[in-house]
Amino acid sequence: AQSALVGLIFLFVFIAYLTIQGYASQLYGADLASQMETTLYAVFTLACFVAPPVTNRLGTRVTMCLGVLGYGALVGASLLLAIYQAPWCRAVVVVGGGVLGVGAALLWTAQGRFMLEWAEGADSGRIFAIFWGIFNLSALIGGLTTSFYFSTHKEAAPAALYIFFLACIVAGALACGLLSAPPTRAAADAGAAATSDSPTPLNAPPAVVAADATGDAAAPPP
Repeated sequence: AQSALVGLIFLFVFIAYLTIQGYASQLYGADLASQMETTLYAVFTLACFVAPPVTNRLGTRVTMCLGVLGYGALVGASLLLAIYQAPWCRAVVVVGGGVLGVGAALLWTAQGRFMLEWAEGADSGRIFAIFWGIFNLSALIGGLTTSFYFSTHKEAAPAALYIFFLACIVAGALACGLLSAPPTRAAADAGAAATSDSPTPLNAPPAVVAADATGDAAAPPP
């Protein structure tokens, strides 16, 4: 159930992002699209170095929620550009791309650690298959939605489309609140609360100790 919920969160987020990325030149123009994408991936690359300790500090669920909101920054900036069409809005879109880069590093890092904590070895194949199966529907749904929209609307700045994307991002952020701590993590947290001692390499789950010690959580591209 948790892997399906994570897949649903990513479905909502990437319905928006993959569509914006695929139609960037049409939505922003070639120059602004290039500036936004360059800023996004440059910031993402740097943010990957700090995402693991942030995830260790805040926990996977809070970090995933913050990551989702990072994607919302670009959607909100794009909506601002669509409404006002002012020159300064172009700079806001570039900044929104940078904020998304930070959000992407946080989201993918937290997702990787969360899935590994729930996998517990034997079920890892099934858990990851459920996640990727649901996640990959985002390209299909986003593409069909955008194709239908542009076939019936001719405006260059589709504010209504951005509002739909923003609603998807908000839904993804709210869904993060439904995530549950993995059984081993929940047991460790309960024990720590009962004894008022912090987990140590002697009493914490091995997966948690390894992640806390190394920050070993991979972050795929946005």
